Amino acid sequence: MHKKFGYMKCPDCGERVVVKINERETLSYTCDECDGSAYSKKGEGRYPKWLEKIERAPGVPAPGPKPAPAPATPAKKRGMLDDVI
Repeated sequence: MHKKFGYMKCPDCGERVVVKINERETLSYTCDECDGSAYSKKGEGRYPKWLEKIERAPGVPAPGPKPAPAPATPAKKRGMLDDVI
């Protein structure tokens, strides 16, 4: 699912385009003026350059590392008397 991430100038014609981001943090745009389009996956060389150019939409946080999952709760050790009723 794509969400609005911000705005930047189209590299082909200079018009302002909407930049979207998906759940894998891939950035993409499509220009209505010149029909140009492109995407940049997180980890690619141009990804940081795109982040510098993009004017973020209000309330949109910068992409970053996902929070670490909570550590698993260790299983309770069972003793010999746990099975006795």
